Amino acid sequence: MRALFGPVALLGLISWAAAATLPPRFSAQPFAGEDWNASVTVDLGRKKPISPVLYGIFFEEIGHAGDGGLYAELVQDRSFDAIAAATGFHAAPARRAAVDLSALAAAHRRPDQPLQAPWKDPQDRSFSSKEEYLRQLRQGSDWDPRNDIIVAWEALPGTTTALTKDQPLNAKNPVAMELTAGPGPRAGIVNFGYWGVYVQKGQSYTVSLYARTSDKQPKDITVALLSEDQSASYANLTLSGVSGDWQRLSGELVSSATDANARLAVLFKGGDLTLDSVSLFPTENVKKGEGMTNPWPFRTDLLGALKALQPAFMRFPGGCYIEGDWMRNAFRWKDTIGPNEERPGHLNGVWGYWSTDGLGLFEYMLLAEELQTEPVWVVNNGVAHMDSVRASDVWPMVEEALDSLEFISGPPDSKWGSLRAAMGHPEPWTINYMAIGNEDCGKWMYLNNYLLFFGAIRARYPHLTLISNCHMGQDAPTDTWDWHIYTNPSDMFNKRTFFDGWTVDKNARVFASEYAVTEGGGWGNVIGAVSEAAFMTGMERNGDVVVMGAYAPLFVHWNNRPWPTNMIVIDNHRWFGIPSYHVQRMFRQSQGSHYLATDVFTNPTAQAHEERVAASATCQSPSCDRIALKIVNFSSFRQRIAVLLHGASAGSVMEEGELEYLASDHPEAENSFEEPDKVCPATSTVDGLGPKFTLPVEPWSVNVLSLHLSVSPSAAGKAEAGIGGGCAVCRRRRGSGQLGGDVKAQ
Repeated sequence: MRALFGPVALLGLISWAAAATLPPRFSAQPFAGEDWNASVTVDLGRKKPISPVLYGIFFEEIGHAGDGGLYAELVQDRSFDAIAAATGFHAAPARRAAVDLSALAAAHRRPDQPLQAPWKDPQDRSFSSKEEYLRQLRQGSDWDPRNDIIVAWEALPGTTTALTKDQPLNAKNPVAMELTAGPGPRAGIVNFGYWGVYVQKGQSYTVSLYARTSDKQPKDITVALLSEDQSASYANLTLSGVSGDWQRLSGELVSSATDANARLAVLFKGGDLTLDSVSLFPTENVKKGEGMTNPWPFRTDLLGALKALQPAFMRFPGGCYIEGDWMRNAFRWKDTIGPNEERPGHLNGVWGYWSTDGLGLFEYMLLAEELQTEPVWVVNNGVAHMDSVRASDVWPMVEEALDSLEFISGPPDSKWGSLRAAMGHPEPWTINYMAIGNEDCGKWMYLNNYLLFFGAIRARYPHLTLISNCHMGQDAPTDTWDWHIYTNPSDMFNKRTFFDGWTVDKNARVFASEYAVTEGGGWGNVIGAVSEAAFMTGMERNGDVVVMGAYAPLFVHWNNRPWPTNMIVIDNHRWFGIPSYHVQRMFRQSQGSHYLATDVFTNPTAQAHEERVAASATCQSPSCDRIALKIVNFSSFRQRIAVLLHGASAGSVMEEGELEYLASDHPEAENSFEEPDKVCPATSTVDGLGPKFTLPVEPWSVNVLSLHLSVSPSAAGKAEAGIGGGCAVCRRRRGSGQLGGDVKAQ
């Protein structure tokens, strides 16, 4: 931070520490040729198209973004596969293995305690992030990713537990949990959920499970929602008729209390009980999922948070997650389809937890459809972090990628399209983008494997835009290629000109699929968001070359934060957007169709004469009678910006417009669960506009000024209605006092 601000900037920070936010209505000043810090010149006669899918989102299963986050399942490790992986039972030849859940939990992360900084390794060394912690651990020869698995089940006192492969539920789910009662009044097992099971008073939750017993008489079991210490019961349900064969049992639990740290218990008296696929969903999800194989998979409030972004595309499911630390832990889509109880899950070895694969290819496509966005499907190309598949052996994975495209877009009577139809979606989805691998350039076998994937996919699906992990140059064809950057605020601001001078002929089309400030950005602060906005003005200026871009990561669970900055922070019932979330929404909603030539000039005679301003202007309508002018102030000064419009239509600028702005006097300010709207966009009506005017912009601010040209029905309506009245998320929270709801897109 010291390297970023010089003495002049520091003085400005002190001078403007108490600067007030803009009033609901204020007047721009006529440009008089003096008293301005920087000028922004927009040539209305020079425009070029920008990509219609410029701003989107990137979903990766990292930091419990899916399991414990967007995925609405409330039980952690519902099929006991995480425990089986942690003990090595999955790969062992034994048919049965006793397991002491208390002892196993003691050797792993406690399910009821957050995993946050400082992370410590077995030598008690501290690390600033889980990423750094995991990287250091993986350098050790004795490291095993299974050690990071959370043990989310606890046996009641006197109940003995064992994993069994005898009489499996199905071929893809070979492991079950066997419980044997002791002498106490009740036996059973309790699930912690994801840092607590969140229940609301009066709300209904649907439990489903598979059970069997070796007892000669049919057995009754009780499913209960309990308090953390298990002294209070919020709901209970008796399920009858458990016998020697597997039975699926289901029912509803209506909670008598609201508790963010509840437990789900399965209880019985005497004898033994074997369980598998113990699941708990909000009943509203079950009802909404009628007609589909599984319940509606998405948490309502988090789905609303994504809808408010109005993303043009969604890249999924990784990231490093698609690669895996080893190929044996890579994401394989065929294991992620069908009923939940037939999904084996896999170890998310890169990010240190078990993935149920409840969010599989079907669910990701369902999410893209719900968001009305372009899916960008990333496939593993036989390359993981630690090993690779030889090109001579990779063809089955090529066929797997081709099969995935048939699952997505094939007719309902095709082999894989019929499986999609059977899951509840007969209509084919449309897909136009597929990425071959993630960050694999330079790794052994990537080039050879890429060529096989590219050739086979292009031959069968010639319309697809295929995305490589770098510009392949003379080695292989390049449609579009991934470009990633994680850096500090100063460097991110300077990257606003990074793509200047690039051309499609020379550089191909670029997908800036992962970018964010991670150094000096805290847990997601203002200075990081402002510098990212400056970088995004450069994306717009080069919107013919940079065709797509996404902030990363998207979600993170507050209790397991492997990455310093994440756009949306969640726990088991709340969420808030960091300042970058609001910047992404502001830019997406004002993206437009064409970029107008925009130049920034710093006044060398002004007190604040550092190059700390970025800007871009885009057409918001086919006739360009509405313009969004983005002005970014990456400084501690309130800047006076001279806006100069040139071109034949400059004289038709209406006097009144609207300004949406995000600003803070404190560059390190962050949002939190306690203050989710501490840094949140506001709006103001601006008059005094014209071909030339001076606009004050706040320190550390991102500003989107809506200008209207001439008087047309569309312009007049827009001027009257404003540009949405600011952040819908913030307005909803102010009105309801709730931290997250199903926010409708504006």
